[in-house]
Amino acid sequence: MKAATLVGEGQLAIEERDPPQITRSDQVLLDVEACGICGTDLHILSSPPEHPCRIGVIMGHEFVGRVRETGDAVSALAVGDRVVVEANVACGQCGWCQRGLPSHCEHFTTHGIFVDGGLAPQVVVPARSCHRISEAIPPHLAALAEPLSCVVNGIRLARLEPGETAVVLGAGPIGLMFTALLRLAGGDVVAVEPATQRRELAAILGADQVIDPARQRAGEVVGVVTGGMGADVVIDAVGTQLPMALDLVRPGGRVVLFGMNQRARAEVSQNLITRKEVQILGAYVGRDVFPTAVRLLEQRRVDFSPLVTDRINLLELPTAIERLRRGKAVKVVVEEPGRAHRSGAV
Repeated sequence: MKAATLVGEGQLAIEERDPPQITRSDQVLLDVEACGICGTDLHILSSPPEHPCRIGVIMGHEFVGRVRETGDAVSALAVGDRVVVEANVACGQCGWCQRGLPSHCEHFTTHGIFVDGGLAPQVVVPARSCHRISEAIPPHLAALAEPLSCVVNGIRLARLEPGETAVVLGAGPIGLMFTALLRLAGGDVVAVEPATQRRELAAILGADQVIDPARQRAGEVVGVVTGGMGADVVIDAVGTQLPMALDLVRPGGRVVLFGMNQRARAEVSQNLITRKEVQILGAYVGRDVFPTAVRLLEQRRVDFSPLVTDRINLLELPTAIERLRRGKAVKVVVEEPGRAHRSGAV
């Protein structure tokens, strides 16, 4: 089968790989329907790489598929079930897992980064990582379940109440999902984003105010929106915006740091944090939130389709990666990796 493989540091290639086989009784074999491309994938494909990874891995950690085969110990899934996959896998036995912190597992691994993922026609995953999803959800939207679960985790940490004001710094796919869910939760949402296409999408997905930082001072706009008090919640969906977040948040407010940039080193005023009594919350991958993400997609209260700008086949992936790097695409989803088909932006 053809698979998108990390063949060297920062190097992606579409190459021939043997189809995977079940090797443990608790695994299932999936036929992949669609797989999204994440900002983490771009970090892995940077030179030098900006995220840990394993050379030789089949990439892709945001995928939906259908069960083709089950291991002997699998009873909760059956052949034909349609599932989305929790790509991060914890051992469940180490000290951190026992403390309820599986994202800090001593043996933590991730499909598409350290073990083979969904940018191929088939993939083998633990049955416990699979969550059924409705047949009514199109594949390119079902593939959003994994990043959406991470955003759900961040929303829970933010504890936004109806009527409060939230600022989202960065309107990439994650920032756009935060924007949509904060609006759904009853917040007044302000998005800050320099790119025109992403600002337009932020407005479509629910932002009440959209700020171009090259033309407007975010502090002034937020001051007007909040009557000079500042935002109740600020989300950094970029990974470099803590100083701005501290300027925008109100006394006693919450800052959720979601975006990741290993090279970023922010200079902040610790006294400002103390004096304003700001809560700063780190939000990594979701814990026990996949079922909620699936329900959100199935309820269709939010139309996430505008943020999927490119639906492509596997052979077009290298070109799509370049479109992402140049800011010409927002969210890319590879559909039916097992065969070529119609393609292009949507």
